[in-house]
Amino acid sequence: MGIQIEWEIESEQREIRSAGEDPESRRQRRRRRLRILLLLAIVLGFFAFIVAFFILRLRQVDDAIEQELRDTVDAEVAMLRIGDLPGFISVQQSATEDWELAQRAYFDSIQRLKVEQDVQLPGHILDLEIDGRRARVHVQEIINNVPYERVWFYWRFLDEGWLHVPPDYTFWGESGVLESDGVRVQYMRVDDTLAAAIHERLRTWREVGCNALMCDGLSTIKVEIVPNLAQEIVWSPTDPWQMIVPSPYTTVARADRPLDSNLEFELAELMAERLVQHASGNFQPVYPADAFYLRQAVESWLVGRFAGINTNSFMVNSLATLYGDEAVGRLLAALQPDSTIAVINQVVGTSSIDQTGLDWRDVLTWRLNTENELIARRDEDNFLALYDTRDDASRNVATSRFNAGASGETAVVQSAVVENSADGVPQLRAIARMSSETTSRDEEILFRLVDGVWRRVN
Repeated sequence: MGIQIEWEIESEQREIRSAGEDPESRRQRRRRRLRILLLLAIVLGFFAFIVAFFILRLRQVDDAIEQELRDTVDAEVAMLRIGDLPGFISVQQSATEDWELAQRAYFDSIQRLKVEQDVQLPGHILDLEIDGRRARVHVQEIINNVPYERVWFYWRFLDEGWLHVPPDYTFWGESGVLESDGVRVQYMRVDDTLAAAIHERLRTWREVGCNALMCDGLSTIKVEIVPNLAQEIVWSPTDPWQMIVPSPYTTVARADRPLDSNLEFELAELMAERLVQHASGNFQPVYPADAFYLRQAVESWLVGRFAGINTNSFMVNSLATLYGDEAVGRLLAALQPDSTIAVINQVVGTSSIDQTGLDWRDVLTWRLNTENELIARRDEDNFLALYDTRDDASRNVATSRFNAGASGETAVVQSAVVENSADGVPQLRAIARMSSETTSRDEEILFRLVDGVWRRVN
């Protein structure tokens, strides 16, 4: 017969009691747990209701504040529309008189514009952002069926509500960066569509320019768009590859085309200038050598390619058309500070420039207008170098023209046809439009091929 230890006996007794627990006790214990859970759910639901109520109330307050701002903008535009200057000025606010003076000038300009052109002031709000007591609103204007966008700033005063205040350039939105394919554009939210347009243009221009000029080792082209009313588009003084571009929204911008034609042209000029400078090693041509004009002509041709406009770079354009864009890069690489147009033979592999088939109109136009500049400078040696001075008649014409002084006329060559003179020498027969402030006439001018370059005969 075994002996049970005391702790084993107690353990068995607990097991027996547990196995025989009253079902009613179990039900009561479950009820207590359910009551606790229900009470907890009620408390949490109450707090959730309170939070939701406050969120809804805050939204209602925010919606009311926004609607108040919209009503203010509508009223201000209505006053512009009907010509109510006192009412318009009543919603302006600033610590100085400068803002009121500026807004009076804006009001007057709109009233004049309404008389001269088709002006619509629908008051459409294109974008709106509220930050505490300050707000930024984008308002639409339509002039001659072209939509424009202005950015107005407001401050919510406790007693007077929303009032139109001077621009707050610290409230231009969060910053962003677009970067790919060697182009980096830094901007703030107001300029996001402009930044995207500039980024796309510069990427394309970089590819087009470098395909032509073979600009190996080109740095990343950076652009910083800044809300600065006084700023011009320039290269940064601290970084030769960074453009500083003023935001057009500091005044008025095209709503349908933030990168308008004027801004695009300025960007194209800066880009072409820097690419030519890089590809040419920044060589400095000597005036009035042909190289001085040829470098300018390459820049002008690039601007035309970038902006899709005619820049009258006839010679370089014909060079690219007949011999490929790479020929423009070869021309730039071949230029020396005192190069003449005979350098073209080296580029295209001809023995004489009359065989190239190029369009010389712009080169001749530059030559004719350079004559007046050299006369004004009294630079007789360089002036005579533009003429075929081997011929006495030609020399006498040149000397007489130089002594007579600058004519005050500007020349534009309308046509230039390559032909041979009676003695078989290649020459260009050009028709030039000679214009002064009061008159305009056409003149036939002959250029003879002398020492590999075109020189004036008559």
